[in-house]
Amino acid sequence: MMTGRIARKVPAGLAIAVAAGWIALAWGQDTRPATAPATRPAATLAERIAPFLQAIQTSDDYRTVMRAYARARAVDRTYVPVHRAYMRRMLKLGLPQIAFYPAQALVKLDRRDGMAWGVTGYHHGKRGRLVEAFGATMQAVALVADDPSILHNAGQLAAWYDEDPSLPRIPDSARRRLAKMRERLAANPIFARVYKQVAGAYRKRGQAAQGLAEEIATVKGAIDLDRARALAVDRQLRRLNDQIDESNRRIDQLWRELRRYYGPRTYRDAAGNVVVLPPRDTARRRERYERIEREEREVEALKRKVRDMRSEGEVVLAGLARNRKALERLRRKQETAAKAGRIFRQFRWDPPAVDGVVTDELDALPPPPPGHKAGGPVDPESEAAQRLDLAKLYLRHDMSTKAVDILIHVSRQFATTRAGKQAKLLLAVLRPSP
Repeated sequence: MMTGRIARKVPAGLAIAVAAGWIALAWGQDTRPATAPATRPAATLAERIAPFLQAIQTSDDYRTVMRAYARARAVDRTYVPVHRAYMRRMLKLGLPQIAFYPAQALVKLDRRDGMAWGVTGYHHGKRGRLVEAFGATMQAVALVADDPSILHNAGQLAAWYDEDPSLPRIPDSARRRLAKMRERLAANPIFARVYKQVAGAYRKRGQAAQGLAEEIATVKGAIDLDRARALAVDRQLRRLNDQIDESNRRIDQLWRELRRYYGPRTYRDAAGNVVVLPPRDTARRRERYERIEREEREVEALKRKVRDMRSEGEVVLAGLARNRKALERLRRKQETAAKAGRIFRQFRWDPPAVDGVVTDELDALPPPPPGHKAGGPVDPESEAAQRLDLAKLYLRHDMSTKAVDILIHVSRQFATTRAGKQAKLLLAVLRPSP
């Protein structure tokens, strides 16, 4: 009864306030009087990109780094710190070929970034595009004077510029840049050592090529002499055979005269018997026999000369065949040396150093660390973009099977995104319909 009376005496407004307080406590709300909320400032560009930049700088898995790079680019494609951090991270992970793509962006956004120029020169050099490598590397060494890799690459490119007899057209700006730095670069031990090594290799190759050319000229001269001697032997054999034929004709003529005019004569007498009369003019007959013997002796002498001449001709022809084979071998050797010189020119390309350390390029993409999971916020557009970038990376490294699998996944799961549409177009190129 007392409780009921007390409850009836509590004002209605107070009861509602108490009930609201209990509800607020139950839901963890603040029961303090409401005040006007303070205006929260919008996040700056650096704040929005900071999580991705941190992932790029700290992750040891290149997939995570690529994902963070793709997401950061989705926020702003011109943010220089992201490109620079991604390039440096890929260099440290031993993937300088992937670092080429942020380097391309950096040389447009910040032309004073010497490392980006160094990566660009390294990329062109690895692919044999020495003119492009020369221009980019000279720009890099002008901006970064202490990077050992860039100095190494610059040394061998300067030697190529100075010593290669088949030098293509080099841009005048790159020529002038090297001319301004020559004295400073020559004093650097790394540049000087590499320059001397490559220039010496070019000179040795030039000497070898000159020696090979002289040897080819000598063999050609021997072939010309053998050919001339073979023709002379052939002409002499023809003359000897003509003389033999002429002597044989004279011998035949003498034998015909002996039989017809100076041989024994036969007739039949009245009784039908065959009568043989002795040869007449015995002196002329003897003279004909002597002439035949002389002609036959001359024919034998000519035949001996023919045998000797044929033996000499066989020796000349054998020597001619040997010299022709030797000339063919020397020409193949010359062609092989020329091709080898055009391909790699005995260069060794080094990627730029990061914090003074040069990480050699990996032969294959590394597997992810055990149990490692990529973190960070996910949205369809950036996720599709980073997966598309990974597929392109596989394509550049001749792993089309993996690339096609990723493109199929992107085109199906992220069909409405821009990256999904690009993946569909790439699939149409890689897997054309019959």
